[in-house]
Amino acid sequence: MKKPTIVLCNDDGIHAPGIYELWKSLRSIANLWIVAPAEDQSCKGMGISLPRFKHIEAEKIAWEEDGQAWKVYGTPADCIKFALDYLLKEKPDFILSGINDGSNAGRNIIHSGTIAATIQATFSGVAGIAFSCMYDEGPEKFGKAAPFIPGILDHFIEHSLPKGTLMNINFPRQDKGPVRGFRMARQGQSYWNVRIGSDSSLKGTKKYPILDSWDFQEEHAESDIYLLEQGFITCVPIHIQDLTDHTHQEAHKPFFEKLNTLFFPKESLQKSGEDILK
Repeated sequence: MKKPTIVLCNDDGIHAPGIYELWKSLRSIANLWIVAPAEDQSCKGMGISLPRFKHIEAEKIAWEEDGQAWKVYGTPADCIKFALDYLLKEKPDFILSGINDGSNAGRNIIHSGTIAATIQATFSGVAGIAFSCMYDEGPEKFGKAAPFIPGILDHFIEHSLPKGTLMNINFPRQDKGPVRGFRMARQGQSYWNVRIGSDSSLKGTKKYPILDSWDFQEEHAESDIYLLEQGFITCVPIHIQDLTDHTHQEAHKPFFEKLNTLFFPKESLQKSGEDILK
């Protein structure tokens, strides 16, 4: 069987242990390209280098004997653009992002650069899968998660991702007990909340402390947040093809469009041959 071609990315930076364990887990079964940020880009989300910068910096770096690795001085989304637009002559089969140092369960996906790499992949018509571990354990957590990844990849080779959908996979802590299994989950509501606080020792300066903690919500029993706490590996399909709230759109369409009577009187619309009030 032909080996799949896969681009590996992350947001923790190309020298982070998570992407190295991801590469090790797949090196024998796939043709791998490592294209990752030169520096930590955590929480940068879908940010990209704007066209006004005119260029982006990237360079090939030494990797182990069979590795093809590039570091990009930009965001995870920049890395995916660089890989698809410049490095690869054909689209890869997958873009895998991670293994992230920290959970990307719940609403953390909004800020996550790890998820952003797979969103950019999905925008570009390439299957994207993100992998993340809980913060609580030390660096050994990546090695514990890595053995599961080839099997997960095989599953998505056999069962292709729907158009416009990426897969967000999170691994539970393993220092409190073994993994209990796999669960296809729904997105939870809790998230890692960052706030701006106050500190009397900083009074008179231009500095304000950044405070962070989990904002826990009541979770559904099928949410990734809940199932991770129960020791399961979770997979949430995230659909980005259409973010429209169709229920609200249909319910409020006639009320919003009544603004036409205020700004575009029916008489003037009829004179111009347009009658959007029918």
